[in-house]
Amino acid sequence: HPWITFKDACNVRSPQDHVGVVHSSNLCTEITLNTSQDETAVCNLGSVNLSKHVTLEGKLDKKLLEKTINTAMRMLDNVVDLNFYPTVEAKNSNMKHRPIGLGVMGLQDALFKLDLPFDSPKALNFSDQLMEQISYHAISSSCDLAIERGPYESFAGSKWERGIFPLDSLTLLENERGDTVEVNKITSLDWDSLKEKVKQNGMR
Repeated sequence: HPWITFKDACNVRSPQDHVGVVHSSNLCTEITLNTSQDETAVCNLGSVNLSKHVTLEGKLDKKLLEKTINTAMRMLDNVVDLNFYPTVEAKNSNMKHRPIGLGVMGLQDALFKLDLPFDSPKALNFSDQLMEQISYHAISSSCDLAIERGPYESFAGSKWERGIFPLDSLTLLENERGDTVEVNKITSLDWDSLKEKVKQNGMR
């Protein structure tokens, strides 16, 4: 079935707006990347199995989730270096920008284990808080890898360096459209400290 993705919104929110225009995406549209004559965008993807992060007591194991994310980020970073590239342009893009996507699977299994009806407000709130945790730890882990291995080549000038994180880019989209984006923007984690950490050390 088709996915509908809006190119203008993708470019407004793209963390890599300083190195070109997003023209297209991968098949399922969760990854939008810059392409040019010298670069063919590559997406390097992994998934966290959420059903494996619910305890027998019916609670989300946040410590295990953080550990899994740290391991997954390191594995995805290794994929960029160890992968086979069929074209020079694909390798150029991946080595310069090191794009990865860490998604999730098993959400309905996790909700079942937590005894949360799929369409309930509690399930929506759980999903919102869960994705904030995943985003936070993925960004923090990428920053830790930058300290260890160096930031990605095109980090300078990116939204990351400018302190504009994905949640902040919703405001940019609202300004562009002159309208409100109806999503929950309430956060529970220390994003200001993480922004400072990324500004000082970069992203991998």
